[in-house]
Amino acid sequence: MGKSEAMATIKAAIREPGNEFISAWKQAGKHVIGHFCTYAPAELISAAGILPIRIRGAGSTDSGPADTYLSARLCTFIRHATTLALEEKYAFLDGEIGLNTCDHVRRCHDIWVKKTEIPFHRFLSVPREQVEKLYPWYRDEVLNLKRGIEDHFGVKITKSDIAGAIHLHNEVRKRLIEMSELRMEDPPRLSGADALSFAVASQVMPRDEFIRLADEFIGEVRDAAAPRERPRARVVVAGGELDEPKFLEVVESMGAAVVADNVCFSARYFDDLVREAGDPLDALTRHTFFNVPCSRMVGGFPKRFDYLQRQIAQSRADGVIFQRMKFCDPWAVEGHNILRRFKMAGEHILVLEREYGVVASGQVKTRVQAFLEAMGK
Repeated sequence: MGKSEAMATIKAAIREPGNEFISAWKQAGKHVIGHFCTYAPAELISAAGILPIRIRGAGSTDSGPADTYLSARLCTFIRHATTLALEEKYAFLDGEIGLNTCDHVRRCHDIWVKKTEIPFHRFLSVPREQVEKLYPWYRDEVLNLKRGIEDHFGVKITKSDIAGAIHLHNEVRKRLIEMSELRMEDPPRLSGADALSFAVASQVMPRDEFIRLADEFIGEVRDAAAPRERPRARVVVAGGELDEPKFLEVVESMGAAVVADNVCFSARYFDDLVREAGDPLDALTRHTFFNVPCSRMVGGFPKRFDYLQRQIAQSRADGVIFQRMKFCDPWAVEGHNILRRFKMAGEHILVLEREYGVVASGQVKTRVQAFLEAMGK
């Protein structure tokens, strides 16, 4: 798998908060809104003619500035992202959307409101249970967000605008699904690290630019000779926040192929298309609320576990590597529940705890090597 110009452009786009595409967007006089989670419907932001980007901690090497305001027992993803905001690395943002997806994100939103010069802030309250009776609550929250964007930025978001944004974002999802299929081949045509790079990039740049680069890269991969050497093992990487392809590079350096993933910056974001029929706002909010649930959703474990099992079957994986950020309580509980069920079924799973921005390559390699040997690989 050669490294193309498209791949190099994508990797540069995810290295730091800003990138050349965001700079060009801003120079054209257009706005950018950052959000923390997939429960904030990016399509609604796009429908306003505003660029939605996922807030990340990429480019931060020291969380010290954020540690002044946030507990050391908050995850390092939040602390690094907030550090970047305090250091004005997110000064290009015209707005920020916080959520109650976890207590860590909830608390850091307060810091962003009080300690940054970002002019527009909104908080999206997401119910804790994915049930029909709570859906109107979520839809009303999205409607409040819509009105807030319209009032602040002086725009009117029509049904046609939302429908067009849904179609655009679905085209992005189709490219990411195609890449997922390429890495599921035997042997895989695409590495898990490269697939994750594109998944992250799709959320931090104009979507039409992403589609152009994705089409170029997919064409190159399909035109290249198919690899002959099979990996030692095929694994699914599951868990919470993961936007660092280097972590997967270390896993794959041991001979494992990450043939699927189940993380919020990747498959849980793109694995299902938004319905393009009926009322577009209802289609968008239903998809966002009822999609494969985050671990913060009460009672959502059976649905998440079934989804993971389907991924294992579809990708013909030999085992699962479950990773979570240190101090992330929702995903710690999830890891415990999955580990228990895998052990009862005699299936292979490796649980790894990690810190944001620090890939302990030696430790990860040792653990992955032992995991592969335990599987007889």
